[in-house]
Amino acid sequence: MLINREIREKLDDILYVLKLKNRNTKVSLDKKVKIEQILAYMEIIHSELRKSSKKKKIIIIDSGAGNCYLSFLTYYFYQKIYPKDIEIHCVDYNEKLMESNRELAQNMGFTKMYFHASDIIDFSVNKPVDMVYSLHACDTATDKTMHLGIRSNAKAILSVACCQSSLKLKSNSLKSVTRHKAFRDKTIMMIADSLRAILLEKAGYKVDIFNFVSSRYTDKNIMVRAIKKGFKQTIKLDEEYKKVSAEFRIKPYLEELLADVI
Repeated sequence: MLINREIREKLDDILYVLKLKNRNTKVSLDKKVKIEQILAYMEIIHSELRKSSKKKKIIIIDSGAGNCYLSFLTYYFYQKIYPKDIEIHCVDYNEKLMESNRELAQNMGFTKMYFHASDIIDFSVNKPVDMVYSLHACDTATDKTMHLGIRSNAKAILSVACCQSSLKLKSNSLKSVTRHKAFRDKTIMMIADSLRAILLEKAGYKVDIFNFVSSRYTDKNIMVRAIKKGFKQTIKLDEEYKKVSAEFRIKPYLEELLADVI
């Protein structure tokens, strides 16, 4: 385990600053759940970034960043616990939230954290990008995150989706399953992320999909991890994509975004 008990204790200082913990009261269930999700996600981030040279500057983009909890902890971790030269760009359309995060970063002396009030689709940095990630990006923000990673030629793309409200499932062969909302929502997520994985593979990424944290902490616990490196192709990507998309009549927004790329 890369983020062990000792490291978790060292991270308490930043958790207090972010008000995810309170020194005088017991941590609420909601905040405990949030902390476990963030720490589990950091484990995946560190499993990739620890391989890089300590002399190399690492550029990260947090897409659909919201409160930026994950990025604040990641920056603190690489400044105070596992020193690396790191620069994080947090992107979210909420201007007030980005300004609030900017002030907090300045107060903490986090000089290489940058906050951009922008639609993900309009954002770019004129630097080599090592990683693009998002945690519970809503609906098409998941697709925009993956598209940002691909067009930035990022070495790693990590995505955990939230809602998929723009996608509807229509399948004649699964009516007995999809008539139940709980099953329908899970099936939509499974099909959408499977199609996104194929699109990422077509763009040259090795993809795996897995539970990044226990379902005790969230039922939205499926991570798509895409690493820019060679892989053995086990299916005919174009053929499989067309077959699955046609069967379920689902087309993730990522397909449209990549129309001129792959």
